[in-house]
Amino acid sequence: MMIFIVILSIFFIMAASVVTFTLRNMKFNESKIKATHYSNQLEEWLRTQKEIDWGGELCNGCVNPSNFTQSATGQGNSGDNYQTTYCFNSTPISGWQDLGQCADYTLNSIFKREVVFTSQFISGYVNQINVSITISWKDLGDDRSISTNTVFTVLEQP
Repeated sequence: MMIFIVILSIFFIMAASVVTFTLRNMKFNESKIKATHYSNQLEEWLRTQKEIDWGGELCNGCVNPSNFTQSATGQGNSGDNYQTTYCFNSTPISGWQDLGQCADYTLNSIFKREVVFTSQFISGYVNQINVSITISWKDLGDDRSISTNTVFTVLEQP
């Protein structure tokens, strides 16, 4: 009887461990799917803004950016490139949001969504913007994140 109880106990402990591992993995995958959705949502919004009005000129500290390239170059010069960070922690996205890094995880209470623009320009005209979107979240005390990188360029005129 004692051997049967020991074997049964080992079985239940192993089953509980497998269930716990599976549940943690499912929660991580759920968060990763949501993070991917938030990243795709921002990328599509940025792509739409780019198509509406590329502009092409630098902002270099301008007060009210009026087009895509001015918004993407709003924080100023870093050598030959302009680098600007925005925090997009609301959904749906309704406009250019907080300039600078996200201070906390306020997107759906557990995520933060940041985008970093690195702009390349020739003779004062922006011809390419590298976009790096990072979605971060906390998972059982660990910091997790996914990143999406894309490049926006001005469309060639026929």
